[in-house]
Amino acid sequence: MAAQDWPRAFSIASKFARLGRQRAAIMRAQAARLSPGLYRQMGRDPAALVEEGKAAMRERFEAL
Repeated sequence: MAAQDWPRAFSIASKFARLGRQRAAIMRAQAARLSPGLYRQMGRDPAALVEEGKAAMRERFEAL
């Protein structure tokens, strides 16, 4: 996260068993990053989902 390497950060975090209440946003961001076309078909904005995931990652891990 400090290096702003969000794809790698989402990839690593999505494998963690305990993500707390931020789990859904982090997992959705990883999925939207990997399959943006699918999320567009579902009427969701992949870029917005990734931004929500970034916020969830900051909330979950910045204090550590």
